[in-house]
Amino acid sequence: MLIAVLTGCANPLARDITPQPALLPTRTLSPRAQATPTQIVEKPTPTRSLQATRHPACDVARPDIRPIALTQPDSEGQIAFIAPDDNLVLTDLSGRRRAPITSDAFINEAQGSRRVYRFPTFSSDSRFLAFVSLNISRNARVITSSVHIAPTVAGPTIRTLYSTTEWNIPYLDWSPDGELIAFLTISPTAGAIRVVSREGGEPSIFDTGIPTYWHWRPDSAGMVTHLGGRATTRGKANVSIITSSGATKDAQTVIADLPGAFQSPHWSPDGRYVLLVAYTGGQDELVLADAAGKPICTLQVVEYNAYFAWSPDGRAVAVLDTAPSPAGILLPGELVVYDLANGDSRAVHDEASMFFWSPDGQKLAVYSLAFDAQPTPLSDGGSHRLSAPAAQQRTVALRIEILDLASRRRVKVADTSPSSVFSQYFPYFDQYSRAVTPWSPDSRRLVFASFSPGDDTAHVAVATLNPTGDAVSITRIAAGVAAFWSPR
Repeated sequence: MLIAVLTGCANPLARDITPQPALLPTRTLSPRAQATPTQIVEKPTPTRSLQATRHPACDVARPDIRPIALTQPDSEGQIAFIAPDDNLVLTDLSGRRRAPITSDAFINEAQGSRRVYRFPTFSSDSRFLAFVSLNISRNARVITSSVHIAPTVAGPTIRTLYSTTEWNIPYLDWSPDGELIAFLTISPTAGAIRVVSREGGEPSIFDTGIPTYWHWRPDSAGMVTHLGGRATTRGKANVSIITSSGATKDAQTVIADLPGAFQSPHWSPDGRYVLLVAYTGGQDELVLADAAGKPICTLQVVEYNAYFAWSPDGRAVAVLDTAPSPAGILLPGELVVYDLANGDSRAVHDEASMFFWSPDGQKLAVYSLAFDAQPTPLSDGGSHRLSAPAAQQRTVALRIEILDLASRRRVKVADTSPSSVFSQYFPYFDQYSRAVTPWSPDSRRLVFASFSPGDDTAHVAVATLNPTGDAVSITRIAAGVAAFWSPR
């Protein structure tokens, strides 16, 4: 549920200039139970193929999967990052050509007031950037959350599409055609999916409930929503198919199957299928459903909570079945890739906590926990290390790796010490991965932010795969606490 993001956003009065405490992952053998930070207990691998399922297995049913031929963008794209002063900046991959999007973020500790910018999200054509501002008045008497957009070329002209003093806004994303923005407004007891035109106007409410997740239909004429969490009896929790015309909601059909343990549903890139977890009378199953939400086949039985995503070409699905920890990051678990086109599946990582597909659908950026590690000192592209003290206390780091699914090559990118701003994405990476990506458009580079050893300022860096794909070079490009790449 997205309440934890609200907690993270609602108390932004301390400037994020120091490394975060060690991550505290734990294991538990109790499905869906909240872990306690005591010890790490290995979770057994689910026996997916041995458990009876309500629907036929997908490798038996063999749904009609038609992979999409993807075109390789000829642009290196742009990077949007959150600077240490809480402003938003656009840059190229070298960090030399920078264009500030905002410049009025501030903090006044004496008065207890602050303005910060968060959640920069590119439109699918990369022509616009949507983002959220949080304004806290003197002594936090009034907190105003707003949704803005700005063009990414020819100088920013910021327009405000929505403002509220009653709700927090922890997530937004663009419709695939770039004409609409859906955003989440939540309080501790309520949530709503609101949709507004890029040109402005009164937002429409598409669905209400909490926790709240959704994914746009590829033709932008609706979305699939999941509200209310997991359910074993009829009630407020449900998965729905919504059809719409622009920012106007037309109809909503509640899917008959009750929602199981998962967060964000996902349309297939061609719009013919939907992935969701259904409670099937005693167990949860990750199912492939048709465009109306009717289950066709089961990918696997879900033991904990399923976090999943289609590859951009629609050929494969990556699935992580695990549970959250009190520290926010998901407990390390087995990452499985299902090749639906040929019916094969294989585990590609044993201890994954997050993942993002590359735009070409050939690679995965996998984030895991590295114990007894030290964050990688960032480099300026040469041999000079910018901050590398002789001795540092080793702790838990967030490791980033690139997995090439064709060659089965696994390349370490860096061990990172993430900021609290980036940590807000951890528990809900499946939802955020529908809207943002660390990958460059050509699938050769990753952008990330980390504190270097002995440094009290986080930096944004770009990792570039070499021509053979077996190593990366890292270049520091700016000071910043979180960064994402444009689609084009």
